[in-house]
Amino acid sequence: MSADHIASAMAAGDYVRVLAARTTDVVIEAQSRHGCSPTATAALGRLLTGAAMMGFALNGRERIALQVAGDGPVRRVHAEVRPDGRVRGYVEEPLADVPLNSRGKFDVAGLIGSGSLHVTRTFDSGQPYTSAVRLVSGEIGEDLAHYFARSEQIPTIVAVGVLAGPRGVVAAGGVLAQLLPGADDDTTRALEERAKRLGSVSTLINDGSSPDDLIHELTADLSPRITAHHEVSFSCSCDRARVIKALLGFGRAQLETMAREDEVTEARCDFCGATYHFGRDELREIVAAATTSA
Repeated sequence: MSADHIASAMAAGDYVRVLAARTTDVVIEAQSRHGCSPTATAALGRLLTGAAMMGFALNGRERIALQVAGDGPVRRVHAEVRPDGRVRGYVEEPLADVPLNSRGKFDVAGLIGSGSLHVTRTFDSGQPYTSAVRLVSGEIGEDLAHYFARSEQIPTIVAVGVLAGPRGVVAAGGVLAQLLPGADDDTTRALEERAKRLGSVSTLINDGSSPDDLIHELTADLSPRITAHHEVSFSCSCDRARVIKALLGFGRAQLETMAREDEVTEARCDFCGATYHFGRDELREIVAAATTSA
């Protein structure tokens, strides 16, 4: 098992589902690829962590995409998870930043502002379904919990965090606990009390806690039973063939103009920052091949 992974568990006689994640390396990779400011890194890291936990049981061609859109300086934050813990994401304005909040923490809410959270689930058939809720805080964790309560009618606790020092990200991760149908009031109260005492997830991870430890920390009074683990990694599905397909969307006339005016055409993947270069001759060959196949 790699350092970055998710653990799942059932607790309280299988009336509580719990997921916990360590995503430190994922967030370090995302920050490195996009050159994000400290607060933008925190925002992206929290959303990537939330996406990773939400996508724990995905398979086949299923995927979940999260988008936080606000009126703050970062504008939008995107994260996507595919099966086997493959996550990717980006922020629209990676250099945007704001001062620490009054508690000396990253002011993710100030960076995002007021807005909405959009969750798109794409099923194995390829059919997508999108649900949107207003942001309740902009802190990501509370907004994800609000989404579950409003859109899926599942009482949920979500805590996600990113801890950074002078040299960058040092810890990141999260926990997600859901009350399932049949959970009684005692179970609800016990879970809520443990959540209040949990403390900072990223600090716990930095101090050496594993996802299993986080689960036990949150549900120690509810007899947790670890059921599975899987790895999490920053992984993008882009490749040269996909980029060529995207270029063809510009149409023949636009591509011919690009080939005429630019010696090299550069295309960049928003999700991972990878760049692809196409010389004039190759761009013309792409247009010719597409015209012939049509």
